[in-house]
Amino acid sequence: MMDMIREDVGLIDVTTVGLEIGAKNAKITFATKEPIVVCGVEYVDEMCRRLGLKTQAFKACGDRLEAKEVILIGYGRADAAHKAWKVCQNILEFLSGIATKTDRMLCLAREVNPHIELLTTRKIFPRTKELALKAVYAGGGAHHRLGLYDSILVFDQHRAFFENDAAFEAQFVKMKQKFLEKKIVVEVSSFEEARYVATLGADILQCEKMSFEALAQCVALKTEFPTLLLSATGGIGEHNIVAYAKTGVDFIVTSSPYHASPSDIKVVIEPL
Repeated sequence: MMDMIREDVGLIDVTTVGLEIGAKNAKITFATKEPIVVCGVEYVDEMCRRLGLKTQAFKACGDRLEAKEVILIGYGRADAAHKAWKVCQNILEFLSGIATKTDRMLCLAREVNPHIELLTTRKIFPRTKELALKAVYAGGGAHHRLGLYDSILVFDQHRAFFENDAAFEAQFVKMKQKFLEKKIVVEVSSFEEARYVATLGADILQCEKMSFEALAQCVALKTEFPTLLLSATGGIGEHNIVAYAKTGVDFIVTSSPYHASPSDIKVVIEPL
């Protein structure tokens, strides 16, 4: 966290030093200007305290807030308050934006499919995964996969290395035996392909950019393969998540929450 402060402050806060106000007593207040699902409070609290501010947090990650509710107040030197100001505001705004959008999408989907889940991809700006995932979880979502190491997901780009279906099928069986505790996910783009990999023993079908009719067909495979799970992915956002949820898939895979507009957080610094 302090790396973020150092990146913003550098060697010196020229304005605060120039005005000679750094040693004065100050109060910094963070409050939301709109209804949000808040995220990042713990990070802000830690940064403020490490800058020497005494803090009082009124909200926790995942709380639903109405407009004008106070999130956190810090007390201490004015130079510390000014160092904390923009970085802490950015964290609250960007993470709360992701959390709020995740919550909104999930609520929309569950209006028509009460047990559906929303999972986000690893398609995110490098080195921001920890922050983004915290926000997704705050909004009620979960992660699709953290990286190549934590799940098995077979794409066409993998299958292209087998000379024929028989060779792929033989290796698929070996892989399923080797990684007994892992569910095997296979991305499919048609009903025919979905049924084929289901017969091989795939645990989850990741249905990529399918029509709603094709998705409904794939969901119907659960009558033949009762333990089969299905996800819909590819271009899913607030504008169409309800239609995808209506098909009966078990979960939605999307990167849409990562592109949420930042929440509007007001920061006030005043003398004590």
